Amino acid sequence: MSLLGGFAATGDNREIRVPAASQRLLALAALHRRPLPRPFVAERLWPHLHARSALGSLRSAVYRVRAAHPALLASGTEDVALTEWVRVDVREVEEMALQLIDGAAGYAASDVPVDRLTVPLLPDCDDDWVVFERGRLQELCLHALEAHAARLADDRRYAHAIAAAYAALRADPLRESAARTLIEVHLAEGNRAQAARCYMEFRHRLTTALGMEPSEEMRRLLAPLIRRRP
Repeated sequence: MSLLGGFAATGDNREIRVPAASQRLLALAALHRRPLPRPFVAERLWPHLHARSALGSLRSAVYRVRAAHPALLASGTEDVALTEWVRVDVREVEEMALQLIDGAAGYAASDVPVDRLTVPLLPDCDDDWVVFERGRLQELCLHALEAHAARLADDRRYAHAIAAAYAALRADPLRESAARTLIEVHLAEGNRAQAARCYMEFRHRLTTALGMEPSEEMRRLLAPLIRRRP
C-alpha cells in the first residue's frame, strides 16, 4: 500500500481499486501500528456525522474494503487494523528516517533514496488527521536528511551531503537548520563563495516570506567571510 504521493494498493500483481471513503479508512489504519477502536475510527473519518451514523458509514467502508481484497483489513467487532502482511511505504520511510537520525542505517551514500524522504503524504487529502500526520512525517524526514548530510560531510562525501541538504530545502525552503547544514557542507569543502551565496539566497527567501532575519547562529557561520566596508 502506498500513501506517499497519493493512495495506491496492489495485490496478487494487480491494482486493487478501493472507493475513496475506504481509502481513507485504510490510510488511517496504516498510520497506526495497533488496532483502532471502531468509535475512534468513525469519529476521525466522519466527524460531521452523529456517532451512530458514523459507525454505519464505517461498516459500509469495511465491507467495500473486503470486497476489493479480503486480505487488506482485519476487522473485529470492536476494532479495525491492517492485516499483518500488508506492506506500507510510510512505515518503511519512517524506519529509514529513524535509522538515519540514529546513525545506524548502514546505507552507502548512494543507497539512500533522499527524494523518497520528501514525498508528501496523501497530498490531495485535507482531513485534519492527515494534515497532522503529513506534518509529523515531514518533520521526521527533514531531521533525517539533515543528519544524513552532516554525517556524509564528516566522511568527506560532499556531493552526497549537498544532495541531501538540498532535498530538505526543496521540501521546506524556509527551514533554517537545512540551510545551515548546506552552508556548513560548503564551508567544510572549502567553497566559501558558494556558502555565502546560499546564505544570501536563504536570507532573501526568509525576509521576503516572513520579514525575518536569519538567526545569530547562522550569521556567525559567515562572519569570518564578511569584510565590512568603511
